[in-house]
Amino acid sequence: MHIDWWTLALQTINVLILVWILARFFYRPVADMIEERRAAAAKVLTDASALKASVDADKAAVAAARAGIAAERDRLLAEARKQTEIERDTVLHKAAEAMAKLRTENEAVLKHERETMEQAMVARASALGVEIAQKLLERLPRSLAATTFLGALPDQLATLPPKSRDLLVTSAGTTGLDVVTAAPLDEPQQGECRKLIEGALQTKAKLTFRSDPALIAGIEIRSETVILKNNWRDDLSHILQQLGRDDGQHLP
Repeated sequence: MHIDWWTLALQTINVLILVWILARFFYRPVADMIEERRAAAAKVLTDASALKASVDADKAAVAAARAGIAAERDRLLAEARKQTEIERDTVLHKAAEAMAKLRTENEAVLKHERETMEQAMVARASALGVEIAQKLLERLPRSLAATTFLGALPDQLATLPPKSRDLLVTSAGTTGLDVVTAAPLDEPQQGECRKLIEGALQTKAKLTFRSDPALIAGIEIRSETVILKNNWRDDLSHILQQLGRDDGQHLP
């Protein structure tokens, strides 16, 4: 086999030249272009990673915002419920106060009406009692009624408190005593009355006899400081007062 060394050398030179040309004008630009594309791809990946991180951050922010909104909603609902309960309690308290005030006012009105009715009943009973007493007295002889009350006079004078008795004794001898009866006393009755008073007081007495039909029946001995009562008007007044107290104790 014959080898043409000149041809082989020329071909080798041609190959070297081609490699240099390829390296100079093709490989390096292609390599630079590949590097640029790799860098661009790396940048894209970096941007994508940054974008993903931003998106993740946004998602986290949205989740936090949602959580905050939920917490704020719960807080507002709790405050609204609390405020509603407070307002409800306030309304109920005011309603209870209004009811208590109304009940108190109603009780006061009822008490006033009851007292007014009681007073009217007492007044009516008093008038009726006076009327009945007057009608009964009209059937009795005036002398008998006067004698009955005069007979009780010594016991009344004897049971007076010592101070009241002393005042009557003093007035009997100085300014005198007024003897008031429902009907005028005749002279014998006046003499008997004087005898009873002076005997009970054990002193002479200046007596002035007067009549007052308002007593209905009975007698009163009056001085400047003491009044001794024994008459139907006074008895009826005491009875009606006692009835009024008894009725008041039984009323709710």
